[in-house]
Amino acid sequence: MIGMKCLSVSFRHYSSLSCTSMNKRRSRVIQGGSIVELMNRRTFHDLILCGANEVIRHKEELNSINVFPVNDGDTGSNLAYLMETIIRESRWKEPSSETLKQLKSACLRGSRGNSGMIFSQFIISMCNFLLNNKELKQRHFLDMCEQSVKQAYQAVASPQEGTILTVMKAWVRVMRSNVDRTVGIQEMLIESYGEVCISLENTKTQMDILRKHNVVDAGAKGFVHFLYGFITEIKKPKAERTESEAAYQYETYQQGHEMEINHLISHYDDNGYRYCSEFLMNWDTDYFPVKEELARLGDSLVSVGDDKQGKIHIHTNDPDQIADLLAQKGTLVYQKVDDMRRQHEMISAPKASIALLVDSACDLPQQLMDEHRIHLLPLQIQIGNSSYLDKVTLKPESFYDKLASSDIQPKSSQPSPESITRKYRELLNHYDQVVSIHVSGALSGTYDACSTVAKQVNSSRIHVFNSRTLSGALGLIVLQAAKAIAAGASIEEIKKLLRDQIPKSEILVSVPTLKYMVRGGRVSPLKGKVAAWLNMKPIVSLDGEGKSVLYGKTLFRKSNMGKMIRMLEQIHQKYDIAQYVLLHAGASEEIERCRKLTESITGAKPLYISDVSPVIGASAGKGAISVAMLLANDNRRGD
Repeated sequence: MIGMKCLSVSFRHYSSLSCTSMNKRRSRVIQGGSIVELMNRRTFHDLILCGANEVIRHKEELNSINVFPVNDGDTGSNLAYLMETIIRESRWKEPSSETLKQLKSACLRGSRGNSGMIFSQFIISMCNFLLNNKELKQRHFLDMCEQSVKQAYQAVASPQEGTILTVMKAWVRVMRSNVDRTVGIQEMLIESYGEVCISLENTKTQMDILRKHNVVDAGAKGFVHFLYGFITEIKKPKAERTESEAAYQYETYQQGHEMEINHLISHYDDNGYRYCSEFLMNWDTDYFPVKEELARLGDSLVSVGDDKQGKIHIHTNDPDQIADLLAQKGTLVYQKVDDMRRQHEMISAPKASIALLVDSACDLPQQLMDEHRIHLLPLQIQIGNSSYLDKVTLKPESFYDKLASSDIQPKSSQPSPESITRKYRELLNHYDQVVSIHVSGALSGTYDACSTVAKQVNSSRIHVFNSRTLSGALGLIVLQAAKAIAAGASIEEIKKLLRDQIPKSEILVSVPTLKYMVRGGRVSPLKGKVAAWLNMKPIVSLDGEGKSVLYGKTLFRKSNMGKMIRMLEQIHQKYDIAQYVLLHAGASEEIERCRKLTESITGAKPLYISDVSPVIGASAGKGAISVAMLLANDNRRGD
């Protein structure tokens, strides 16, 4: 039924566009009473904006038929985001070349998903053509379209027919066949539209997945909607085509865009890859030699842009390896990685009505994150000029060697308001309530940022907590909440549980050096120099407000381990350790020795042993080990 609806809508559009009879074909394109034979940059920009608005209007329709390459129901959202970015970031200005450059940049920043990336390359190529040609006659316009479709094909590692590419190709093919019997750009575009609609309908039978669901390709239909907006706008007299109208439509759309609408997905076609990854790059060298290496790490590879800036889209299980590979070719400017498995679980197979969200300073093994369907909000880490997503595009396994071999201290930062907003809205689409638990507010701005966004999005359904701790201690608190959610606890019971558990946390960290804390500003340079002169190995913990404190200093690493174990024993005697975990920063041998000692004191095994996240390890340094615990009684630090 969806496919038939698509066909009827397409031909209804076509019939309205074909109302210009054969007798009127010679009327030409009229702008302000004169015959216009050229398309200039201003006209092109106006038409792009109107095509963009047409895509935005059909966002939910496109989501509902999205089954390729992954049945995740987001093609409409991805294309709408691209078009919103284009409208917002490419306001007309002189010189006109600056507007085209803005439009190209907006395409790179706003492109998401396969179809969004392909669409982005299509528009970027048109902009490049217009940067070399201020005005286009009919044949030059056709040359631009053909060249742009060709480059859209080249952007995809393994192009498949039955997608947006097929419809693009059909579009330029029919324009080429009609160029000698049509007069002007407008008539050529109008005459092409019927064939484009037929090509769209044919996609339903060109791939097994589309045939199975009896739908046309969502990206291809998005392109047809774009053409409809583009073509209907070019029919208007120049006086009626204004950027302000397009901007007004965008603002009106935004006002009604408080929340995404749920789209139900009945099937999930697992392609074996978990992460949908996108990377925005500034190139230092030629990208193409690394393209084959990237293709071996996943599928659905699309690369768009030019020799200065580019964007990569790929489905993969190893986004960190992709990031490493790309960092060798330039600067990682921006990354977005979506966990398609978690999205599928959330949409198609929810376990609970309460979502649990943590930031990447929470150290929980992936197995437990998956078991309890805990959602991750990664912090950002900058190494040199490149930016990474903690625990996602930068993993502990490779991070600590980089840290030890570099004189540049990595810089961490909280998630952007945009990424927090996007995550909250995504969760609210599929859960009744969201519990958002974060690293100590005294150590990071993440808690404050999330609190601010929660108030803006929906303060009655989003509940943000300052854990006043980090790492494994945060992991233990989160695990308590996850188990309570699984047991069916209410939101009020979860909130009470967290208020009870947060004061019971404790963490002890044995660091081999204060060098990284000094470089990161956590410890004053003077204290760092004194510690280095005396070869002191401090033990770091947190006070009741979540601020860093030095609990003890020893001269040797082994004695530091002994000091930490003695402190652990005192804590156990005073408060009774209910459960604990062990963590390390590339120190597997040391943590094994620590495990034996902690088991002898507590009489229990650690709940888990885990790597420390890079965002924490950047301050602790390679070789750090940690014991994190929840106590049976409130932790009265300093008593």
